[in-house]
Amino acid sequence: MAIHPTIFAERRATPGQLRAVSELRLGDARSLFDSRVNSRMNGAMYTGGFVIECLLKALLLERHRNLSGPVDLGKLSKPDREVHEMLYRHDLDDMLDFLPEIRTKLEKIKSTRGTTQWQDLFDVCSEWTIYARYSSKLANRRDAEQFLNTIEEIKEWPRQQ
Repeated sequence: MAIHPTIFAERRATPGQLRAVSELRLGDARSLFDSRVNSRMNGAMYTGGFVIECLLKALLLERHRNLSGPVDLGKLSKPDREVHEMLYRHDLDDMLDFLPEIRTKLEKIKSTRGTTQWQDLFDVCSEWTIYARYSSKLANRRDAEQFLNTIEEIKEWPRQQ
């Protein structure tokens, strides 16, 4: 079987591409959820968290434009070097530390759950990890629905920045 090589090629995405990919992954997450198959709920939640990862990375790249192309790691400042490393990791809570303006803005916006969008984003970023893709424990449909609804609500702000 031949594997289509262009989808697996390693490349640096632009902030706009990351935002576009976030919408594609949200569609993937919703498709898994809409299957109504309980064993697909982990995949729906994992893919939903990836939506936020893409959006946070887009914001990081916008704030550190010098990291958009090839870089000489030895010439980067310490914060730029840390952000560069984050672009290849999946630690959402670490990304939030480099984007303090998100907290300032989202603390002022109430969510449908009665909390703030900052609290919802913080909770998603604290809870979600790539290890969900390896979990043998199954999420239930109610938890997946709540998680995806939270993702859909909080994704709007980072997309507009």
